[in-house]
Amino acid sequence: MINLGVLTASALANGLNPCGIGMTITFLGYLLIFGGNDSKRRKLLLIGFAYISGVFVTYLLAGLAFYGVAYYLQNFWLAYWFKLFLGVMVILAGLVQIKDVFFPDLPIHLRMSGKGFAKLGVLMESASVGMSFIVGFLTTAFSTPCMMPLYIGTATVLARSGMEMYKIFFYFLYYNLVFILPMLVIWLVVSFGKGVLEMKEWEHKWGKWMRLAMGLMMIWAGWVIMR
Repeated sequence: MINLGVLTASALANGLNPCGIGMTITFLGYLLIFGGNDSKRRKLLLIGFAYISGVFVTYLLAGLAFYGVAYYLQNFWLAYWFKLFLGVMVILAGLVQIKDVFFPDLPIHLRMSGKGFAKLGVLMESASVGMSFIVGFLTTAFSTPCMMPLYIGTATVLARSGMEMYKIFFYFLYYNLVFILPMLVIWLVVSFGKGVLEMKEWEHKWGKWMRLAMGLMMIWAGWVIMR
């Protein structure tokens, strides 16, 4: 049986990761530049919602794909080695996140690449609903190093639960709704008057603690996988 409190904490820690939060604030900044006056506030809300929807749909489908792979491999003869390898990888990813809290200048990071960020910046300038959904999809793809390890761990734990598929889908749906909750809050706060610079200052102030929470959750998930 899955502990809903732990699942919620895992989803929230993943949703608060600096990769996703930073990209959301950056994207909203572009929207305010290209259409942020009061007469275009409705368009701003619609485009922001399309971006977050792109993240949600992509993340949900990715989670179900990870679940399918983990469910299949746990019944394969390499199941023991698979869970051991995956658990170690998730724990190492968590240690890298914690390392970035205390020693951010040391090599090895779980961040979006500079090229990926630059490509997204070009796409953001269109400020259209359809393109915003695509940017949400690409944000998830380019942020794989920092956003996916904890999610893969969660998918693996769900695959070992033995629950019916409709329950598994409910848990993934719930996880992803909690995951996008910080993005929704930032989207609404910025859309209704909070400055992007103020949100960037908030991200800078609390970013390392977000990484710490995410790193600790990764280590826990890795340990659960290997049990």
